[in-house]
Amino acid sequence: MAAAAANTMAHQVPPMSLPQMPRIRPPRMLKGTPSPNTNPQPSGDSPEGLFWVQGRWRARGSNAAKNRRETQTRQAVKALRHETLGLNIYAYRHIRTNQVVYSLTRTLENNKILKQLVFHGKKTVPASVRRDMWTPYFSIHFPPTPAGALEGLFAFQKLRELSLQRQLSPPESIIRVTQEDIDVVKSKLGSPTDLQELAVRDQLSGRVPKLNEILPKKLQARRLMDQKATSVADAAFVLDWISSGPSPLDRMIEIEMNRVARHKDRSRRARRRIHTIREEEAKKKDEIMRRAALALQDMSSEDRSRLPLSKGTLTQLSMEHHGLVDGQKLVDIDQVKELKDAIKQWEAFVHVDMSNFDTDEWNRRQYVVRAAERQAIKEWFEEYDAPTTEYDSVWNRAAEARETALKDFEEETKVKREQQRASRREEASKQAEEAATQQHEKRKATGPEAPSLEQMIAQYKKAALDELEVQENQAAADEQNPKPDWADAREIKMYWADLNDGLFAAAWPQDVVHGQLAPYGVAKALVRETEDRVIEELPDDYEEGQVAAAEQQPRRLEIVKSKSVHVIGSGLNDGWMSAELATIHKEPAPWSPRPAEPDAISESEQLVESASDAAALEGAEKQDFGVYYEEPRKGMWARVRGIFGR
Repeated sequence: MAAAAANTMAHQVPPMSLPQMPRIRPPRMLKGTPSPNTNPQPSGDSPEGLFWVQGRWRARGSNAAKNRRETQTRQAVKALRHETLGLNIYAYRHIRTNQVVYSLTRTLENNKILKQLVFHGKKTVPASVRRDMWTPYFSIHFPPTPAGALEGLFAFQKLRELSLQRQLSPPESIIRVTQEDIDVVKSKLGSPTDLQELAVRDQLSGRVPKLNEILPKKLQARRLMDQKATSVADAAFVLDWISSGPSPLDRMIEIEMNRVARHKDRSRRARRRIHTIREEEAKKKDEIMRRAALALQDMSSEDRSRLPLSKGTLTQLSMEHHGLVDGQKLVDIDQVKELKDAIKQWEAFVHVDMSNFDTDEWNRRQYVVRAAERQAIKEWFEEYDAPTTEYDSVWNRAAEARETALKDFEEETKVKREQQRASRREEASKQAEEAATQQHEKRKATGPEAPSLEQMIAQYKKAALDELEVQENQAAADEQNPKPDWADAREIKMYWADLNDGLFAAAWPQDVVHGQLAPYGVAKALVRETEDRVIEELPDDYEEGQVAAAEQQPRRLEIVKSKSVHVIGSGLNDGWMSAELATIHKEPAPWSPRPAEPDAISESEQLVESASDAAALEGAEKQDFGVYYEEPRKGMWARVRGIFGR
């Protein structure tokens, strides 16, 4: 009985919840904390075939080494993209919905593209980006200068803003039913006779939309997503905005002057904070340069903490940045050298003297310019409804108003500067006269022989005016530094997958040069001449001196490593892709058999000869349309299968 009662009570008593055991986690390791995984590579000889990863010597095939290699690959790719950020804008079009998205890279990035897709209803935003559904539409290329990078980022921002604004607050003409929509619906219902029968039977109500009513949700979403024509108009509008603005040099000077004006108004605490931010930016810039060196420099035999980039990564970087693969690095990258030279010229040119900088005058200049531009824009839209006409645009009017306002302001400022110069000379003469009088009294009190007061005043005045003139000449010389070579570089290149798409815009600026877009991206490698490989033979008509000079110079050859349709190409005529390679994708001319000749070779003999020729060329480099390809190396199992005829 006691056992039965105990068992019964055990089932009747509700179970008591046990408190959860606290989860003990190790303390988080802060950045910079010394750890065995962050120990530097020890000095001395390194083991052959091993790399220093996570504080130990590890093989290249280890998981830690693979993880480090993936991390360094991502860092190198991002660092190289940061070098030319803003110089290029690439537009992609959805082949089914005609949606248009913009990118700063030649490849589609899932996270960057999905942010630009607006939700218009069910199944209007995909879960991920499918490469086979997006095709290159056009690309915009700005000059490789600091001003060009700023203009590119400005254009990228405005293109995205205009696209988003048109979808979130569309005009009434887009979302309402037009007569064309009614005609399309009626044509789908049947012939005019069928429509008359349906009207007699009162079966057209609800099937044909009414004029000027709101479109159904699906049709409205389909129309808002179609940006094929509007994106071209947006590009023309933004490029006209940029082309009609100040020159590249004036734009950079304006940015520097605004920075100096803001800096003069800051307190000491704010200046210290800005100085700290600049130091952090400099450190980040140095870190980006070190990461970019993973792809731009050869690896040192002593530094084994860096793993070499894979061939696939170098091929991808060659396609994106138009650089030549030279061993384990990239050389001759497009736009990078020109951009660095332009930055050096700008740093040598810009010089703002904080002591002589007039903040009030600069602020008045900016206000006059902005007021003139706003007034011109207001007058334009009072006269026209569209920002562009066949012969003129709102930005041309704004540019004319800006130039006129600047000219008037400069004339007014010139008069004020002359008055200030005269007042400074007068003040200097007055101070010199007072100093001469005091000095004359001292000399007169100490000794009888002293020059007259008039002579001392004239001498002091001359010295003060000469010193003032030297300062003015020095300031004028500093302002007359030689301008950079890119001071007036305004040419913008635009490449199209179909040149006819450019007709969607009413007009284009004169500085925009249009061209054909290459069908795919191409990666190239650099091959140098060695003893075993002769790139080209010297012509027979070379003299002895020319032959000796040619033999001393190392000859090299650019070969095509790979190509991909998922990487947007460059201009068809910019020199990166040869014309012969660009025409491979085109269909050949219609073939017609030639008439038989008496000494013609039979088809069987021709097949035998073609097979023997193919066997003779096996393993050698092939030439296709003047472009050299590398024969892929066969692995061990492929060679074994080849022995057995497989």
